[in-house]
Order: sequence, then structure tokens, then C-alpha cells
Amino acid sequence: MDERGVRSKARDDIDVLWDDLGAFVRRLRTKRNDHKLTPSQIQALGHLDRQGPLTAKELAKFERVTPQSIAKTVAALEEQGMVTRSSDPSDGRAVLVTMTELGISTLHEDRKKRTEWLAEVVDTECTEAERDLLLIAGRILRRLGQDASPASASTSTSEESLMNP
Repeated sequence: MDERGVRSKARDDIDVLWDDLGAFVRRLRTKRNDHKLTPSQIQALGHLDRQGPLTAKELAKFERVTPQSIAKTVAALEEQGMVTRSSDPSDGRAVLVTMTELGISTLHEDRKKRTEWLAEVVDTECTEAERDLLLIAGRILRRLGQDASPASASTSTSEESLMNP
């Protein structure tokens, strides 16, 4: 196979991976609790849970959306009692978004349900080697999904860094 054929095969494989990831995410979304939050709202709560209170601008950056889009998400979460908005003590012009107890418990219940489902599926459907590969693939996908400037990005990742979270 010539170089162009190899590149074409690689693109075909990536197309299949894209479809596989989409199918998995769609199935995982069916395992949510009946809280009526959108995937974007759950994602925003997840960022707040991991990072703590954030300005709307910081949250938009994490979500990779426009300030207008995050404003709608935050407004909907606030209306449902999941977050509060207040002035940022370090910059009175900025809005600080903080999770409420309801937001924390809703997110944790949602995660618990999805984690229980995934653990059961992996235990029943995967070999130990497949499980290990999934965990490695998850770390690779997280790394690929993070912003990194070309200057700070590592050109090689050791096997050890993939094997150990």
C-alpha cells in the first residue's frame, strides 16, 4: 500500500472511531437520572465540581463556548437551583458561578448511576485486557481533548504515563 493509501486507511479508521465514540456517548446519556438537565448543563456542573467556583468567562473557556452560550446555561441552572451567581470578590464586574447543594447532589447522583452502569458493562462484556485498554484509551482521549500550546505539548508520551493515571 502506498503512502496515500495508508493515510486513507487511517482516515477511515478515525471515521469509525468517531462513530464508535458517538454510539457510546448516546448509550451513556440514556443512563442519566431523570433530572431533566441537558448534557451541556451536566458538563458545566462537572467543571464547577472539579474546579470550584468559576467566573462565567472561565466556565465558558472550559466549555469552549461563547459567553452568551454559557450565560444561557448558567441561567437555566440557576433557575433550577443548581448554581448561584454572585459578584466575583476579586473583580466586581465579573460573575462568579457556584454550585448549590442541590447541584452537587444532582451531579453526584447522575455520575453514580452512569459509573455503576459502565462498571457493570465493562465487568460483564470486557476481558481484563480490554478493560485495561479502555482505561488507557480514556487517558489518551482526555489528553487529546485538553488544550495545549505546541510549545508545552510533549512530543512523546511514555507507556508508563499511559498506564498510570
